Amino acid sequence: MSTDREPLSRERVVEAALAVIDRSGIQGCSMRAVAGELGVEAMSLYHHVPGGKDEMLDGVVAMVQTEFVEATDLTGDWRADMGAFSREYRAALSRHPNVVAMIAARPAVAYRSSTVLVGALFSAMEDAGFAREDALRAVRVVSRWTIGFTLGEASALEDGEQADEFDEPLLVEVFTDISRGEDDVFEFGLEALLDGLEARISS
Repeated sequence: MSTDREPLSRERVVEAALAVIDRSGIQGCSMRAVAGELGVEAMSLYHHVPGGKDEMLDGVVAMVQTEFVEATDLTGDWRADMGAFSREYRAALSRHPNVVAMIAARPAVAYRSSTVLVGALFSAMEDAGFAREDALRAVRVVSRWTIGFTLGEASALEDGEQADEFDEPLLVEVFTDISRGEDDVFEFGLEALLDGLEARISS
């Protein structure tokens, strides 16, 4: 529990909510738990998040989205930028795995929080020869793939520990590969997506 007396603000409330979610999951994030994190009474939070828990959770999604947007350096080259977008998104989601499902459930908040980055990606893709509709769909596909991949990483790591439980050689091979970690698999999938998108320009 925090013992400082720094004045409450919406940002501090959302930061505290994110800390609770990182530690205890969405199911552990209540107004009372967040108030306890800040060392205040629950009712005092409503001055800063009048919409209550829903507004607070929207704020958490926006905060994590902003975290990855600010970390993504764009160059104007669509392929490099799309790769940076996916990698930084995965990094942010990996720091806050309990937020991934929240982002999937709050797409309007997620997109609104990353409009500047998404707009720049659209422009880079159009400059490279993509149709506007293809550019829009490409960003959505890469975004959803990154979210889905990150959602699966935690269970994949657990599954990797079970490789020696299988008698079938193919399953042993698959689960042994899983146990090596997911970075290479992520890069393989991302490059395959980008190759597929690039082929749409040259076709």
